[in-house]
Amino acid sequence: MITARGFTYLNRPDDFFYLDYIGGLTGLRSYPFFSVGGQQTAFMRASYLTPIFQSINQQVGAYTIDKLFAHLYAETGNGWGGPLDIGNQLKSGLGAELRMSFNSHYLFPLKLFVNGTYGLNRFDVNFSDDFITGSGDNTVSYGREFLFYFGLTFDFDLL
Repeated sequence: MITARGFTYLNRPDDFFYLDYIGGLTGLRSYPFFSVGGQQTAFMRASYLTPIFQSINQQVGAYTIDKLFAHLYAETGNGWGGPLDIGNQLKSGLGAELRMSFNSHYLFPLKLFVNGTYGLNRFDVNFSDDFITGSGDNTVSYGREFLFYFGLTFDFDLL
């Protein structure tokens, strides 16, 4: 599966509030949400989804476990323009996810996922003096760290 997204502003607003942020669970999972953004953004993810177990049909209380999937992916992207100034180099990462499909009370479909990802590129974000951090520094480093996500949804379509 290939997932791609591109974005651009036509009027180029120069404020952190108006940047398009593409990090986090809905974008570049290898980097936190506010770490990658800009006036123009683009990212692409190549995924491999495969079933591990199908038709499990195991009853656990009010829940029926149905399927278990593995999701492996590689991703890359960046944000350009605006005050974030994260550089022009693409940020890349690798990740794996375990997905479980089950039903609740014989009726409601539920999906549980656990995701682990690693950002391959290290970069710094320099903030203006208006930002106050706990350490007093105006620089935050992102990348080369493991990030974990988990959730309970009704469908995997947006993931």
